[in-house]
Amino acid sequence: MTAPDSEREEEAARPETESTDGLAARAELEAKTREYEDLFDKYMRLLAEFDNYKKRTAKERDQYQQFANEELLKEWLPIIDNMDRALGHARESQAPPAVVEGWALVLKQAHDLLARAGVTPIDSVGAPFNPEFHQAIAQRETDDAEEGTVIEEAQRGYVMNGRLLRPALVTVAKPGPVAGDGTDDAAARGAHRSRRAQRTHDQTS
Repeated sequence: MTAPDSEREEEAARPETESTDGLAARAELEAKTREYEDLFDKYMRLLAEFDNYKKRTAKERDQYQQFANEELLKEWLPIIDNMDRALGHARESQAPPAVVEGWALVLKQAHDLLARAGVTPIDSVGAPFNPEFHQAIAQRETDDAEEGTVIEEAQRGYVMNGRLLRPALVTVAKPGPVAGDGTDDAAARGAHRSRRAQRTHDQTS
């Protein structure tokens, strides 16, 4: 074989070799790209999980700080109840002004302490009965309040940062008996409903 023939054969074989090398390089690049994408996807998932973990632990820490003293504050509530009764008794018995003022000051300081801990009293009397915050201990017939309205509070209730700490013990209004029978009964029931409707109108106007 002459030299020119050999050179022509080498030139003919070179494109095939270069094409094979290019395919191998492309395949390697695609494999590396897939590997990078997999690693990036794992990294993003780990980042999202870590972010959720930080949020969860921050929420748990906030809740712990808000409610860490819950049991201790519950034990304080009966003491405050007794202070409130003592102040009421001092006023009713016309105790010396210094005694009344002293109990009032101590009671205010106790309520201020509760407020700093996120504890606030539940306003019950005059409000509709709410089983979430009220515990009914009695019902009383009355025409002076709507049925289901709290008319008396035996023990004040409290919430702590929006969560119930102690329910209020309350008496709830119910309609009085309707006397008579027949037409008189119907008329009495109608009059009773009219009085209730008038009270509702007066309250909303």
